[in-house]
Amino acid sequence: MSKTKKLVSAACVAVLASCIGGMVQVRSAAAQTNDAFAQENKTIPVGEGEFRLVVKRGPVNVFTYRPKSFTPNSPIWVVIHGQKRDVAEHSAFDYYDTWAPLAEKAGALLLVPEFVEQSWPTSWQFQFGNVMTKSLKPVPWEDSGFAVVEMAFKRAVAMTGSHRQRFSIFGHGGGAQWVQRYVLHSGGRYIARAVAANPGWYMLPDDEFKYPYGIQGTSITPATLRGAFATDFVLLLGQADVQTGGIIRNNRETSAQGTTRFARGHFYFNRAAADAKRIGAKFAWHLREVPGAGHDDADMAPAAAAAMMVRR
Repeated sequence: MSKTKKLVSAACVAVLASCIGGMVQVRSAAAQTNDAFAQENKTIPVGEGEFRLVVKRGPVNVFTYRPKSFTPNSPIWVVIHGQKRDVAEHSAFDYYDTWAPLAEKAGALLLVPEFVEQSWPTSWQFQFGNVMTKSLKPVPWEDSGFAVVEMAFKRAVAMTGSHRQRFSIFGHGGGAQWVQRYVLHSGGRYIARAVAANPGWYMLPDDEFKYPYGIQGTSITPATLRGAFATDFVLLLGQADVQTGGIIRNNRETSAQGTTRFARGHFYFNRAAADAKRIGAKFAWHLREVPGAGHDDADMAPAAAAAMMVRR
């Protein structure tokens, strides 16, 4: 998909999101999403394409890439972009351009939803998945960012005739925070495999810390947590992602996890393994390091794609 076409599409979404933001929401997110299924495009084309979901926070463009080799049994990959989401820096486009060739090679259908800043302005709405407000009030699941991806997956299945019941998902940086949290909040119910690369910090899978630093105060049940620990989850860490400055949160809670993304990743994995053992849960997570890679999606993507394709 050309950058010009993407920019036009994104601009339309931004304008529509702004308009929706000023209107009273009188219909449920589910009803609006059902309307989205009635769009003119009934299939996902071979090569580049897109479709749009309309949810409570506003429209979400889902950029697609369908390989010629795609069949109903082919895998479906979802890629979550990073936190740069303003008009000048459309992170979703960069991720799409990186991942489309990898999806072609793997024969996987690629879905890249774009969470525009106008509709999902802060970390509470984007990276945290919009499951709780800043005042710690729960948000209905159907209005969460996590539900958007599940809706996109179901729509893609309907549009392609796919037999897949689960999808694999990847995120880097802010997108990796999104993926890490989705695993915990969902219990892995739609996940074939999840890969999170270089998150800046983590929601710990126990109640030592209050949300968003831990699960204290969330609706995550013991059964959901067991499902999360049993999910095929790969934590991917760049060995050179050791900067302590820049866009990385540093406070009491995150400092307890380590000083760098690399250190925090090891802390999180070991903490999760210990938590799973403590409650007697199956622990199916894996930790992988990428030599020479820093905090860059393009450097991490080949290893992430390889992790998505590994047969277990």
